[in-house]
Amino acid sequence: MSTHPLFIDNLAFAKKNEHLEGSLSLAECPRLSELLQAAETNQASKDDASKTEAAVHYVLQGQTDSVGQHYLHLTLTTNLTTTCQRCLNAMPLNLALNYNYLIGDVNLNDMEASDIEDSDDIDLQEASQTMDIIALIEDEIIMAMPIAPIHDKDCGAIVTQSGEKPNPFAALKGLIKP
Repeated sequence: MSTHPLFIDNLAFAKKNEHLEGSLSLAECPRLSELLQAAETNQASKDDASKTEAAVHYVLQGQTDSVGQHYLHLTLTTNLTTTCQRCLNAMPLNLALNYNYLIGDVNLNDMEASDIEDSDDIDLQEASQTMDIIALIEDEIIMAMPIAPIHDKDCGAIVTQSGEKPNPFAALKGLIKP
């Protein structure tokens, strides 16, 4: 189990420029574990070496800018094993993700808020005294995973071959008398 707090006051965290760094095991991320290769999950519970390989490393940094806006910066790195949807074999998935969140009481009718919501650089995060860090990390990794992961090169032999198909009526051709 982890020794870090599960919940933070995200606004206070950002105001104090706090820093939180750690690792999560797959046991702490049950929804993410469901999407991974079953063998990895079983090994992770049995073998300490696999736990380190399947860990999610994170860094959460709070920040307040010169205008007084409060931000959280989240960096995630992990090496997971998913199932290739083409060959159904294990496939490594290495993720290095960075997220920036603007913290505040956001009114979605506000024009500036909708501009930020449409931006890919910054996500809005409602001010909360009980922000669940593990749920945030798990959500971000799940959303970053490919819907149908496939190998780039390694399973090319499994791919259906294109070309001419045999004529199903070719056997009947021999029955025609000249």
